[in-house]
Amino acid sequence: MNVRVMRAAFFAMIAAMSFFQPSAAEEQIDLSRLGHGMMGLDIPGGPYYIIRRSIEEQEIIIKKYGPTDLRSEHRNFILIKAMSPDSDCALLHVVKGNEEYSHHPVSKTGGFVDLCSCAWFDLTGRRQSESCPGSDVEIAPHKFLHDEVVIIGE
Repeated sequence: MNVRVMRAAFFAMIAAMSFFQPSAAEEQIDLSRLGHGMMGLDIPGGPYYIIRRSIEEQEIIIKKYGPTDLRSEHRNFILIKAMSPDSDCALLHVVKGNEEYSHHPVSKTGGFVDLCSCAWFDLTGRRQSESCPGSDVEIAPHKFLHDEVVIIGE
């Protein structure tokens, strides 16, 4: 048998096995206890936030980006780096209608605020601050095993 074919078959087998079993760099998370809220994870590549988006939050971002461009494998959740791509400061999760941030556009839709710069991001992690150019927030590498279980990591 051709060495290239054997090598390709071997790597395909390894890839298939890794889909079902997390490696040491991956973490399997049960989201059933999350409710409507946020959980922080300190895993390699992180820290990350896992946030369950409300129906209203989902409707806002689906209206803006469409149902397939939410930057997550599951529309109910966002798995986002907890640090700003600009300042490496922690991102603050602001829920829609937060009175403390009523002066800020993030209070109209919910999202994330960089506490050390002028940057703010929507619930997909996309930059919304036009006066503060830079990158979108990194999304954690992830795959859902089913609606309430996700594997996070490389």
